[in-house]
Amino acid sequence: MWKLLISVRSLVLAALVVLFSATTLDAQSNDPVDIAEEYLSQGEVEKARDQFEKLAKSRQYIPRIHDSYFSLLLSEKDFDEAEKYLKSVLKQMDGSFRYAIDMGVLYRSMGENERASKYLDDLIDDIVKTEDANLRRNNVSILAQMFFQKDFRDKAIRTYQKGREAFGNSDQFALDLATVYRVMNEKENMITEYLRFSKSQPRNVGFVKNSLQRYLTEPEDMDTLEIVLYDFIQEEAGNPIFNELLVWTHLQQKNFSAALRQARALDRRMANNGQNILEVGMIAFENDDFKSASQAFGYIMSDFPDSPNQRLALRYSLLAEEEVIKTTYPVDKDAVRNLIVKYNQYKEESRDIFSAMEAQRRVALLQAFQLNEVDTAIATLQDLVSQPVGKHRVLAEAKMDLADIYLLDQQPWESILLYGQVERMFKDEPLGYTAKLKSAKLSYFKGEFELAQSHLDILKLATSREIANDALDLSILIKNNTVFDTTDVVMQSYANVELMIFQNHQEEALVAMDSMLVAYEDHSISDEVLYLKAQTLRELGRFDDALASLKIINEKYYYDILGDDALFLTGLILEQDLNKPQEAMTIYSDLLTKFQGSIYVAEARSRFRELRGDFNN
Repeated sequence: MWKLLISVRSLVLAALVVLFSATTLDAQSNDPVDIAEEYLSQGEVEKARDQFEKLAKSRQYIPRIHDSYFSLLLSEKDFDEAEKYLKSVLKQMDGSFRYAIDMGVLYRSMGENERASKYLDDLIDDIVKTEDANLRRNNVSILAQMFFQKDFRDKAIRTYQKGREAFGNSDQFALDLATVYRVMNEKENMITEYLRFSKSQPRNVGFVKNSLQRYLTEPEDMDTLEIVLYDFIQEEAGNPIFNELLVWTHLQQKNFSAALRQARALDRRMANNGQNILEVGMIAFENDDFKSASQAFGYIMSDFPDSPNQRLALRYSLLAEEEVIKTTYPVDKDAVRNLIVKYNQYKEESRDIFSAMEAQRRVALLQAFQLNEVDTAIATLQDLVSQPVGKHRVLAEAKMDLADIYLLDQQPWESILLYGQVERMFKDEPLGYTAKLKSAKLSYFKGEFELAQSHLDILKLATSREIANDALDLSILIKNNTVFDTTDVVMQSYANVELMIFQNHQEEALVAMDSMLVAYEDHSISDEVLYLKAQTLRELGRFDDALASLKIINEKYYYDILGDDALFLTGLILEQDLNKPQEAMTIYSDLLTKFQGSIYVAEARSRFRELRGDFNN
């Protein structure tokens, strides 16, 4: 019985399928255009062609059959019939330029490019003569887009340009032209049109910046942008939008000194209280160009005494000055003491308790790590962390500073307790992650590599990019140098050296590093030791010795992970410490050639151009 029911059900379903198919076919057969398309899809070209030919005689079918029928005639190279068809269509459709363009397509397919060009030029000339301005604008846009779709890009450009002439507006259709030039990879013309668009639509300058950032992918593209911008600045001296874009361009290239010069001129001209200077200064500070940042904040304080940004500029001026002092080797102790005086003055003048606490923090760190006044620094921070301010960022940072100084003073257990307090207080927050990273580093110093790795594995996944990168770097260092050394002797030796440097025992660290380079000459850690040695020698002002250490990496380990780091540091020492700009330029040029994927490429290129004098004017 079940078999019988299944058979009956199958018959019913089959009948429904047949009925549905028949209905569909019948519906299709009622539409002559569908019949022609069906013939074409089935490969029955002659039947399709006959059907299209019949339909082409009726105006109502032309919009639906045109693309398929015209393409079919071209594919069969029946150019005579195609021309006959197009002439008939143009007559029936009142010369619609949708079909007129295809006459150019036909001539191009026939190899008659000059004939095609003249025909299409005449079409363009007719369109731009349209009397009604709105209709003319609409027709120009539609015609140019059709040219673009039909791969007549030069005609699309000509259409927009002729449209400009007709409207007497050199900025008309700028965004459309920028798109065409972008597809054609004509970067300079694309840039020009984007700048024209920003001139006519200054509120959309953000869109222009995003577009330029997206499409200018090569270093030389930004050079071209600079050149074009300078031309616009000369031609449009009264328009500040191009000066603003030039500042932005320099910032993209990390040319902060050049950006600052432009921003200063722009702010003087616009009388906006140094806002552009402040933005450049903040970006320079975030990118570790502390000299440019310090200059920027100084300009705000001197050039704009009534600016509401005075207090902010003063704060960051002190922070930038501190970084300049700490990275000018050997560190000038008198400069440190003068800076402490400035911080104390800032603290006394602060109306905000947290700004005062921040200044107190900076003083304590300078006392401990730069002047070796550890007891004074500890007393300063102990007073700070006792403030009843609750859960606050400055308090947490002060606790971590105090922990760092306890480690400096060889009191690691005190450090562990304080790092733990901050980690618990700011669980799953950036400050908590920072405390956890410091705890991991302390475990590393103590030789507890597995414990350190357990912290680092969490930090690599759950933190900000900066902390994650630091965690990853330390994790890789540990893994690479313990995987084949079950005793961890080499890794412990290196960790001991890093701790010595942290505790300001640089001379002892140098002796230990020299011993490591002899004892573990062929170990994978050798380039790490050489690089750390170079950094330490630089901090002590022994620049030639630092270069000698880096030279070994550049010659023997250039292929390893620190190859680009060593080359870049070589350039910095030559430029900043030894004042040898030509030699530094050679090094930066080598880095750009040998390490094109390096994180230092942008800064190396910027420094090279600065030394070459590209931004002097």
